[in-house]
Amino acid sequence: MLDHSNNVLINGGTFTEHHCEHHHARSSEGMWFPRSLSIILKYNQCMSTAMKRLLETSSLGALHNSGERFDPPKCHPNTRTAVLQKLMDWFIGEVGWDNFVLWLYGPAGAGKSAIAQTFAELCAANNGLLASFFFSRSDLRRNNEKAFVATLAYQLWFHILESRPIIESAISNNPAIFQLNFDTQFRTLFLDPLLQLSSAGRFASAIPFPNLIIIDGLDECNGADMQNAIVNTISNTLQHHRLALPFKFLIASRPEYHLTTSFSVGHLHTLTFRLAMDDTYLPDDDIRLYLTDSFHDIRQTHIMRTHLPDSWPSAEDIEKLVAKSSGQFIYAATVVRYVSSPQHNPLDRLKVIQGLLPVNDDRPYAQLDTLYINILSDMEDVKGVLRILGVAFVWTKIKYHSMEPLAVCHLEKLMQLTPGTIQLLLIDLLSVVDASDSKRPIKFLHASFSDFLVDPTRSREFFIDPSNMHAEAAHFCISAIESLDMATPLPDLAYRSLLKHLRLAGPLHDNAILREKVLNVPYIEHWTTYALTLINTPLKYFYSSSDDPGMFLEFLQTSEFRQTEELYLHHRSIFDQILRKYLALIPMRPCQVFWTAVCAGGVLESHGVVSWGTFWALSDSLAAYLSASVPGFLFSALFGQIQEGSEWRAPAWYDLYCVTDTLYQRMVREFLNDPSRAGPYAVDQPTYTTAVVVAVEFAVSAWDEMESLSPYVYELDQWNFVWDALAFMLSKAGYSAELVDTLSKQNLTFNLGRPGTNVRHQVQTLFGAVCSYLLKFKGSIPSPFKIIINWTECPSDYIGNCFTAEELDDDWVSDTWRVFYVDESILPSDKDT
Repeated sequence: MLDHSNNVLINGGTFTEHHCEHHHARSSEGMWFPRSLSIILKYNQCMSTAMKRLLETSSLGALHNSGERFDPPKCHPNTRTAVLQKLMDWFIGEVGWDNFVLWLYGPAGAGKSAIAQTFAELCAANNGLLASFFFSRSDLRRNNEKAFVATLAYQLWFHILESRPIIESAISNNPAIFQLNFDTQFRTLFLDPLLQLSSAGRFASAIPFPNLIIIDGLDECNGADMQNAIVNTISNTLQHHRLALPFKFLIASRPEYHLTTSFSVGHLHTLTFRLAMDDTYLPDDDIRLYLTDSFHDIRQTHIMRTHLPDSWPSAEDIEKLVAKSSGQFIYAATVVRYVSSPQHNPLDRLKVIQGLLPVNDDRPYAQLDTLYINILSDMEDVKGVLRILGVAFVWTKIKYHSMEPLAVCHLEKLMQLTPGTIQLLLIDLLSVVDASDSKRPIKFLHASFSDFLVDPTRSREFFIDPSNMHAEAAHFCISAIESLDMATPLPDLAYRSLLKHLRLAGPLHDNAILREKVLNVPYIEHWTTYALTLINTPLKYFYSSSDDPGMFLEFLQTSEFRQTEELYLHHRSIFDQILRKYLALIPMRPCQVFWTAVCAGGVLESHGVVSWGTFWALSDSLAAYLSASVPGFLFSALFGQIQEGSEWRAPAWYDLYCVTDTLYQRMVREFLNDPSRAGPYAVDQPTYTTAVVVAVEFAVSAWDEMESLSPYVYELDQWNFVWDALAFMLSKAGYSAELVDTLSKQNLTFNLGRPGTNVRHQVQTLFGAVCSYLLKFKGSIPSPFKIIINWTECPSDYIGNCFTAEELDDDWVSDTWRVFYVDESILPSDKDT
């Protein structure tokens, strides 16, 4: 007998059978009779009126072996074996021996009904199944409780012969029993007969009896109250009659909130063994096997089998389908059913599933769509639910570096909802989305569910338009920037995602409301406060962000809003105003003028990176902090770094690489080169003159002086910047007696490190720039004229020889660290030019 069996093993989806014969029955007076005699005494050939009424009231289509449920969903061979074995272990008492209820729960489409059906067949084959009821939302006889008790009573009547006179008598004594409430029906037609049988010793004898009751799809019974009534009735029955009624209940359902609560409190909590359909049982492995076997069958049996390659579908195709299934068998089963249609080409139908061919008029996901529509149809506030799901969905599409998905609590703040609103609204969607943890993002349990929502041909009235949702998300981002509540992560989320939402929110041309919000958003004004939170953010990460004001201005230049130029000029004027404000606060020392000229000249644009050591070495050695010498706001959007002694100091510049060519720098360069925007701060020839004096002073400094400024400047070998800055600024500079005097020296020595690349060109360019400057402002070049290049720490009076252009190729390594000089022979020939 199953209720006394041990170590029952599942092998290929079947169990070892143990046949037991029922030889005896007990009369209502408690006397034992041979079964044949009992039947003769109690029944005649004509069915009683009570039995006819029981059958009429029952829903035989809810039985596991009903003809109405022809070809019900079952586990594919050799799949779900671990789950089935766990169920059998519970049933025979190997695990949870004192748990008389097992709750099998999981999201929609997880395969709960297939498991319940397979387990029912296995137990029925071994005389272990007393009764089953498979609820179905779409069947009027199986989506409510009206036939539930009658169906259980019929199965009790059928499987335990001694119960027949008891049940028939109860119906005869109370002809209105089927019109009474659920509790009365359950007690009269099911519980009392079982208790009478127990009192008569039926369940204590050696005669075997089936003792498993399976209730599948409880969540598909109309009404949460009735679902709770069913489980509470079972709980009370088992609690008060545990010794008298050695029966077990397997209940399968989705983890709806009210059911989760019922199974978690009171007596039912202690009586229940919980079995979750999650990744514990490796559903992907079973789905992969199911798909592999099913496609093999298609290749063997389909009418077009001779045209189907053995390699179809590929392993990669199978894996993509497994991933799309999200652990839910219903998606895989839907795909197989669609592809295997005998009236169509399987190759083409799989391409439709993969999105490689248009859907046309057929509906590949009809079964899946019906499931999702049924779930959404139960929502009270459909508009609110779809709005939340839409914003959550488009946020998952914003892939931005290490930005965390939006947690439920943050989504509520962003959408300006009362805390707890999302969990409340989505409480009936637990089978397809999970919002149970407010500190985690909403999780779409089915990848196919989000596909369904954004496809209007499938979701119909539940369609979510991603473009509209991106626009909605942009509204929320702008509100977060306006409020600038730095106690929350919302400003960071808003700044880092607004532009992505705007780019995906089209069409923008007719969206007047969003345009007005973009016009008035204090994006640049509030940037200072927001940027303070980035103090520990590596600039290498920062400069690749989409939250840079330069990116914002560029977006406005090219957006599809009406009168986009007005939008752009409005925010650009704010940008200009802030730059002028900060420039007014800077004491314009020569070193700061140098960096302003560097920014205006675009010197950084040809460099991948510039080390902070280079900034330090080219800055004011008397300044207490780097920020006192380098107007950092010209290079980065961290506007707050402008004051001497500022707490910002090093962090913005002391990361591995601090600046590269960015949109922000280009916006600043345009500002500095436009007198109508920069006013007195526009960079002109005098600015470059002052700047080049600073650069030349650095270039002619002795090695020991440079090392005292920054011990890293030559170790990092970022000299390309210095070579470019010198040559460029000399070409822009005006007359300076000091500069002419320095460059005219007979033994002009540049103590510069060897350029990392393009050595020959950079040496030629620098020598040519010096010659051009002297010709322009002195009228002549000293003859003979040479520049000593000392990229070593050797004394400058140690000069090897004049290096030719050919000897300065990048791959030339001999005597690389010698001091040498260059003269006119280094200049490019006509051929070189």
